[in-house]
Amino acid sequence: MLFTSRPARRKSAKSLVSAMAMAIALTGGAAVVSGAAPATVAAQDYTDDWAGAYQPVADVVNAEGGDVASVAGQFDAIVALVENADERFATGNLVLIAGNKTNSPEWQRRGLELMLESGKVAPESVAQFQWFVGNIAFNMGDYNEAREALLAAQAAGWTENDPVGLIAETYYQQDDVSGAVAFIEGEVADADAAGREVPAQWMLRALQAAYEYGELDPAIDSGLLLVTHQPSETHWMNALQVVNALAEVDESVQLDLLRLMRTTNSLTTAGEYSRYIAAADPRIMSNELDSLLADGLRKGFYEESDPYYIDVRSQIDARMAGDREEAPTMVQEAEADTTGESALLAGDVLLSLSDWAGAEAMYLMAAEKGGVDTNLALLRAGMMQARQGKGDAAEATLAQVSGPRELPAKFWAAYAQTL
Repeated sequence: MLFTSRPARRKSAKSLVSAMAMAIALTGGAAVVSGAAPATVAAQDYTDDWAGAYQPVADVVNAEGGDVASVAGQFDAIVALVENADERFATGNLVLIAGNKTNSPEWQRRGLELMLESGKVAPESVAQFQWFVGNIAFNMGDYNEAREALLAAQAAGWTENDPVGLIAETYYQQDDVSGAVAFIEGEVADADAAGREVPAQWMLRALQAAYEYGELDPAIDSGLLLVTHQPSETHWMNALQVVNALAEVDESVQLDLLRLMRTTNSLTTAGEYSRYIAAADPRIMSNELDSLLADGLRKGFYEESDPYYIDVRSQIDARMAGDREEAPTMVQEAEADTTGESALLAGDVLLSLSDWAGAEAMYLMAAEKGGVDTNLALLRAGMMQARQGKGDAAEATLAQVSGPRELPAKFWAAYAQTL
């Protein structure tokens, strides 16, 4: 299986320390009540009570080698005296600098938050400030607050360092895979509408989390996003292996997923080959399994002396010629039958013979005549249309499938979109 262990939680505290230096530069350094104040806070209105509490603390924080820890206990008192936006901004700036000097993420975060709350941060810097707050909150394990800040950064135009990935990670760290996938689906829709490329990592991380938590629906949703936006053989393998591992479906449903894995060249294990053989049954789908077994032998999954291989090979050899000879008669019987039962059987034989067009006609006939599992007939009709490159027709047919067979139908429809 592709995913085997849960990744360590994402950390970025070390990079934040240097990043905070940029925040200081943006604010022009520490705000002061008197003397050479930076342009962003000059000529502001400060109350006497606030200034009296602020100034001695600012003198220590700003001093070269100042003992910041000795005055840190006064920060809350200064905040309590704040009466206007200018004082809130200057207080935040002071706490931020103290946090940078002492490598304290708590003070860094509180300082940035106060500055943002003041409304005095330059509009072009708001996104960056929110990004810093979100990173710090994430590293502190405050995932709701981190998500709120990161979403605000994104809304303000922040695009660096993959904000989507980190926002999704706040959900994963709360064991909310469905929430993460729903968020990613919205981001993918926005990217599609804007004509932007969708990074595969968004979906791969979601798929990994779904597998680790054993959640099928998020695995399906993220897998479909992955293969429709980045339809490589590796990504088909990733998506279908995870879905196959999590889905509790009967053998015939799994068979059509395994057929799609074969179609997309994503069968990679001996177990997948053996499950395919068991589900298809060499006594029924002998011609289909003839080439599959030969492929497994070439890949080293089987040896000619292996009793299992010998048994399957003998069953295939006993049926291949007869199935080929009987196929035209089965088609005639299907056309004469008042129900779709004979057509469904004929469709399976023609599928085994790789007669995609003939099989499509039989499956559609079976669905039209009735008396059979209509969802099975429509699923395989859509599969055959996809195998012929008839993408639009396949999508329309597969959209009619419901029940347990809707799972393979969704992925075959995704495959049809790539044709």
